[in-house]
Amino acid sequence: MTYKTLLVAVDDSADSDARVSLACDLAAGMDAHLIGACGVALTLPPMEDPYTGGAMLGEAFTLFRDLAEAEVRSSLRRFHAAVGKRQDRTEWRGRLGYPADVVIHEARAADLLIVGRRSSKSPGHAADPADVLMAVGRPVLIVPPVRDRDPTGWPAVIAWKDSREAQRAVAAALPLLRHASETHVLEVCEPGEQETARIRVADVVAWLSRHGLKAEAHVETPGQVGASEDILSFAEVRAAGLIVAGGYGHARLREWALGGVTQDLLTDARVCVLLSH
Repeated sequence: MTYKTLLVAVDDSADSDARVSLACDLAAGMDAHLIGACGVALTLPPMEDPYTGGAMLGEAFTLFRDLAEAEVRSSLRRFHAAVGKRQDRTEWRGRLGYPADVVIHEARAADLLIVGRRSSKSPGHAADPADVLMAVGRPVLIVPPVRDRDPTGWPAVIAWKDSREAQRAVAAALPLLRHASETHVLEVCEPGEQETARIRVADVVAWLSRHGLKAEAHVETPGQVGASEDILSFAEVRAAGLIVAGGYGHARLREWALGGVTQDLLTDARVCVLLSH
């Protein structure tokens, strides 16, 4: 299994530039096609005067549409500047619309989606990773604005939980795990469940070995802060560049409620996190 097409969420920001640069490196290392996807929502300010609002609405709509289209064009320029000489292996899919909706709509064309953390520009000018994660059938690589290490060439940590989400995440992460310097499978379990947890992580290690990947099994019980902090500390001690985990949560209209560990990894990890829902 390998990634043949990567899709990166692009917006008009410096964080986006770093994310696209990483996506270019991953695409080059895997000989993959790269798609840049960008959406900018067209939003109008409230009209306070009901008598003159109608007359001004047309002009306001035109102005804000022009501003949104200019932002899409600016994002395209940043994308082209980042991909440089690899433009023949890239394509652009940018238009007006909510950024997460654009990424979700274009997800069918890619094996892996690369997005940033939720920012102050979400949801109208940058894709919200939770929106994307909960709506697509593809793995999502979340890139922090400042990362300590790259997701390849460094150790990888699989935050194991015996669930379908974790199973899907590990299977989807195989192409990245092949580029890791080493792989660790960690389960944080409740006291008294260590023996059962050791059996589970041993099965995951054996499964990985049949795919040609050597991995080490680890079982820990939660510390005082919680499982997410244990995962992050474990990853930091081993100088990991990638954390792989299941994405847990449920949909509620356009807002997404994520489980505690998932939310903490999205918010606090200083390395890339691959999630699958």
